[in-house]
Amino acid sequence: MAEKPVITIEDITAFALKQRRPGCEKGVLHDDAPVQTAMYRVPGSGVPTHEHAQVYDLFIGIKGLLEIRYEGERGNGVFVLRPGAFCRVPPGVRHELSNPSKIDETLFLLVQATRSEFDYVSGPFRTMEAALPFSPVSG
Repeated sequence: MAEKPVITIEDITAFALKQRRPGCEKGVLHDDAPVQTAMYRVPGSGVPTHEHAQVYDLFIGIKGLLEIRYEGERGNGVFVLRPGAFCRVPPGVRHELSNPSKIDETLFLLVQATRSEFDYVSGPFRTMEAALPFSPVSG
């Protein structure tokens, strides 16, 4: 397996976003199939009703509030995504997103991933101290 570069972003809230539709901006932080990580800004708007056949949507709140409305075989509901909160919407669940405020913007991180290509390759066990012998912050 070819090694890919590490991606670092100092401040995702300052990442450049492009208008996707009126009231919805998106900036792709990482796109390497089968996973995409993007930052969204929805000032007084949202994302219309949709669903995915194979993709999990993993939402992480950054700023403001985001209402995630969902309908699926296991139930319907509304989850208010706040800064630091997390929500997973699995494949087959219809959902829509809305910023309840017409004034305050909402920022959220969305990781979209499929389950089909996931793997886990274990390595030899070592303690965190042995695995990470230095800290770039403390020297």
